[in-house]
Amino acid sequence: MVLAACAQMLPRQELSMPTPWGSFDEALQSFERIVPGRTSIADLKALGIDPYTRPNITILNYADLVRRFVPPGSDGLKALDPGVRDCLEALQDCRAYEVALKDLRRVRSGDFLKDFLNFHRVTTISGFQFTGTVVIKGETVVHKVWSGQPAIHEIEESRNPLGPFQGWGESNPIKF
Repeated sequence: MVLAACAQMLPRQELSMPTPWGSFDEALQSFERIVPGRTSIADLKALGIDPYTRPNITILNYADLVRRFVPPGSDGLKALDPGVRDCLEALQDCRAYEVALKDLRRVRSGDFLKDFLNFHRVTTISGFQFTGTVVIKGETVVHKVWSGQPAIHEIEESRNPLGPFQGWGESNPIKF
């Protein structure tokens, strides 16, 4: 019973970006409401996509968009989506918002004593990641694209046969 209580003392860590969406699906549903050619900047604000009031939304300028959408050595704007092409031709009247969401939880599990003494650590990482970009010409969205990982599940495991002494020589300031 004491060891079970000790397991609760293992560290937990959360990386969560403040967002109006609590899950990948919620973010995607909001993003799906954006209709190129019809959605305005005011509509984006109503959906929670406003870089001036919400964190983790980047404003991309014309030069950023050229780097992202026009690959080196390509035919330039010819192969692009018409909305992106029209926007890039508008130069200064073209910009984009990039929404980057990440919600990760790191939970250590296993034997408390082995973890505490650095012999064996198991960390489970779970959560989601979503990135969406909306290209805006003037006051209207002309293109949107999204990507992400709806379900992240990773397990980190480290074994150190020397436990607390593993790496001691590397960080020991005493010179022999």
